[in-house]
Amino acid sequence: MAVDADALSDLIATTLADLPDGQFEVMWDSQAYEFCSIYAEKNRKIDGGTKIQRNVVLDEKGAASYRRLYDTDVPTVEQIHQQIEVPWCQLGTNYSWDVLEIMRNKNSSKGFIDLLESRRIERLWGFAELLEDRGWKTPTDATDTLYPYGVPYYLNMLDAGVVAGGFKGQTIRYQDNSTGKVCAGLDAGVHAKWRNYADVYTHVDNGLLRTMRKAFLLTRFKPPRFVKSPGDDTPGASVKIYVNADMAVELMDLADARDDNSTPGDLAGKALINGPDGVTRFNRREVTYIPQLDGVDYSPMYCVDWSKLQPIVQDGYWMIESKPMTDRGQHTVMTVFVDGCHQHLCTNRRTTGFVLHTAIPEAA
Repeated sequence: MAVDADALSDLIATTLADLPDGQFEVMWDSQAYEFCSIYAEKNRKIDGGTKIQRNVVLDEKGAASYRRLYDTDVPTVEQIHQQIEVPWCQLGTNYSWDVLEIMRNKNSSKGFIDLLESRRIERLWGFAELLEDRGWKTPTDATDTLYPYGVPYYLNMLDAGVVAGGFKGQTIRYQDNSTGKVCAGLDAGVHAKWRNYADVYTHVDNGLLRTMRKAFLLTRFKPPRFVKSPGDDTPGASVKIYVNADMAVELMDLADARDDNSTPGDLAGKALINGPDGVTRFNRREVTYIPQLDGVDYSPMYCVDWSKLQPIVQDGYWMIESKPMTDRGQHTVMTVFVDGCHQHLCTNRRTTGFVLHTAIPEAA
């Protein structure tokens, strides 16, 4: 049986688009697939290059001063830019079928398409799981360029033994338990303004809410009104809070307890509420359960501003699905490949959010 790959590709695309819902059930692993949603809604496309680079200005140089009449000026020009850079990461998947399977279903195109759809969805599901899983992890070690820079890479917990909060998140804890302070090419141990906000909590109670309020307050910066900001300094819709299951439930319980003596009209002014849609919110920011945070040491709560922690994809090379192809070794087997090139880029660690966690012992 001769198979026209182009014709088959068109048939697959057309038929899958027209399939009714409910052909089969899939046992999804994640309740939110947050990173998949972020990539679908907010990814930025960048052309080519071997890595992603940006300039940041960490400090002003103190050139302004008060002066008296006839004082002289000595103009100076300093290097004010620091460069951050992150490597591209590639990921992909594939699904295959044998021409003989088409022959056996030649009298039932629906049977063949159902089979193909299930294989395609299973592999795209795996693609989504990998993207989601690595989004909540650091790379293996400081030299690893295989895996992307997940949320904990940019939002670092306090150092072991430190319990006073502030812009002190500076040590990256890698998957192999090694540590480092160089984040996207800049050393947070040297550059104080290349550190994120972090603090500790003991219980999910009103004390935690006070800690959250302070974190929100201190990570919001506005430029002077007479200075045009080159970036986006507007907080709002892009900010979300991420927790494990136990913490999500405890926050729901805490919100219920705080609302017991409130009328519905009062709730809009509450810092922590359970909305009618079943979503818990703090300062109007959604609290989202992330399965990948279950069991993570020191129970971190991450608050992320996705306008500052950006998903980047290479223009023209994200979720690219090839046409069916064969090779000489398996000449009757056809394979479709799905590929992408991406990374996560933080442009401002002071405003990208914060992490709250339980205290880390000095010996850790």
